[in-house]
Amino acid sequence: MHYRGVTSWLEPRPDDSLAETSEELPGVLIVDDVEANLVALRSLLDAERCSITSASSGEDALRLLLRKSFAVILLDVEMPDMDGHEVARLARMSQATRDIPIIFLTASLDAEEHVGRAYGSGAVDFLRKPLDAHVLRSKVRVFLELSRSRQRLAEANRELAEKNRELAAFAEAEASIASSLRQANGEIQAAYRELQAAQAQLVQSAKMASLGELVAGVAHEINNPLAFVMSHLDTIAKSLASLRGELPDPATPRAEEQWKRISARLGQTQNGLGRIRDLVLKLRTFSRLDEGDRKLVSISECVDSVLTILGHRLKDRVRVELDLRPPDRLDCYPSLLNQVLLNLVANSVDAIEGPGTVRIGAGASPERDRFVITVADTGCGIPREVRDRVLEPFFTTKPVGQGTGLGLSIAFSIVRKHEGTLELTDAPGGGTLATITLPLPET
Repeated sequence: MHYRGVTSWLEPRPDDSLAETSEELPGVLIVDDVEANLVALRSLLDAERCSITSASSGEDALRLLLRKSFAVILLDVEMPDMDGHEVARLARMSQATRDIPIIFLTASLDAEEHVGRAYGSGAVDFLRKPLDAHVLRSKVRVFLELSRSRQRLAEANRELAEKNRELAAFAEAEASIASSLRQANGEIQAAYRELQAAQAQLVQSAKMASLGELVAGVAHEINNPLAFVMSHLDTIAKSLASLRGELPDPATPRAEEQWKRISARLGQTQNGLGRIRDLVLKLRTFSRLDEGDRKLVSISECVDSVLTILGHRLKDRVRVELDLRPPDRLDCYPSLLNQVLLNLVANSVDAIEGPGTVRIGAGASPERDRFVITVADTGCGIPREVRDRVLEPFFTTKPVGQGTGLGLSIAFSIVRKHEGTLELTDAPGGGTLATITLPLPET
């Protein structure tokens, strides 16, 4: 689709009046064709340490993107002439703007139909109007902090370049000075890598928070009508049982056949609703939005909820074997532990081509001083030459576009937050064995 005045927007135009300085606050671009909405968004974000720029159309937004850097874009989906999806698509075509996070906003009653298209356009999140002020500020704050982290990275790069120049200048004069500078250089590079990992975890945490909110919302919406239906179904069952006593005995063959059929259908319906109820409970267990602190949780419930989330990827292709031994309860951050299990099991499923098996084990170590969780698969395994690198941020053995290289590094960071260890070795019979070792709660 072609829009007048937009065909050459990818070619930057100089504008000294809008040149960015290192002292600038991180910028937020809000795009909406309704002036009242722009005013409301400004009001909601006034308390944040950021520079707010507004645009009343898609074309205005694209022009502003050429002139100024932004930490995040709040983009209305439904606008005349050029809607939010087209703005996002064009922004992704420019090297300078393709990585700016986009949060879509919509008041449409059919917002769910836009979700897939929104993420396909490159959005990192999707909020529905009227906006929850707390949720909006929290999500914007994540990307403002990410922008500040990038500024600190730039400063670290400048310091690194300066240290390298000093190293070159003093290398010939005195070997001891050169050695000292090389050590400083290594420390800065290590800090750079740690900051990269922190940025990746910030983005992943925001996505997992959004997933948790979605899962919890779906579970809540299903739970209310489910309770209503199950209650009335129970009433129907009791009424039929009471009615059975009033039928003539013996009943006619046709009546007896109809009665058996009704009873069988009623039982099947109750079983089906029971499975839905169990699924809702597992979804709520996985989201754990209200469990941000450490607490004792059931490992079997965590594993069960993760397998429910990944059920569509397992299907009949991958068989799951469980070996869950006591103790069942572990002191941890529940939502973070779920994320570790989700990443490890998902990696195992991805590593299996065709039919295969994933084995999940948990329980106390033989010495009873540590808690051990294992995830083994019958997949292709990890080549020994890259095994030491798979825990690094952004390193992946998957083809381009099929992996971010963040899953294992984030899992490793979470395990370390629990004062534990994560090791990757060859599984017996082939494949990969991931072993998590955590402290046992004091008894």
